[in-house]
Amino acid sequence: MANKTFHLEIVSPEGVSYSGEVSEVILPTTTGEIAVLPDHAPLFTKLDAGEATVIVDKKKTHIAIFGGFVEVLKHKVTVLSDYAVRADSIEIAKVEEAKKRAEEILEGKIANEDFVVAEKELQKALFSLKIADKMKRRTN
Repeated sequence: MANKTFHLEIVSPEGVSYSGEVSEVILPTTTGEIAVLPDHAPLFTKLDAGEATVIVDKKKTHIAIFGGFVEVLKHKVTVLSDYAVRADSIEIAKVEEAKKRAEEILEGKIANEDFVVAEKELQKALFSLKIADKMKRRTN
């Protein structure tokens, strides 16, 4: 019997973070983690900030996602996220710099629109650092 798979696509404003055939994906939803396997029932739900785990032939790829939605169809799963980056490609120095810039803006009590953007950038930076640290501990 052949291994069953389905097509997974994870997309954010930055572009496509993942596209390919997978055997399973574990996603953080606002009500807890869900595992999607081949032939999963159709589903549309909101995602929470967390780690998506993509499994292909027992090999795991971790992707940091920051909110969004997932649509599960018979042979295709689409994740539309506000932010999605492979955990192994998070550039810690760049994220640290983004965190520092956002903190400086927030300390300056700037215009309300800029404050909201800076706060969101700070949340993404802190989240990325958390996922990168998790990946570092897994490989050590």
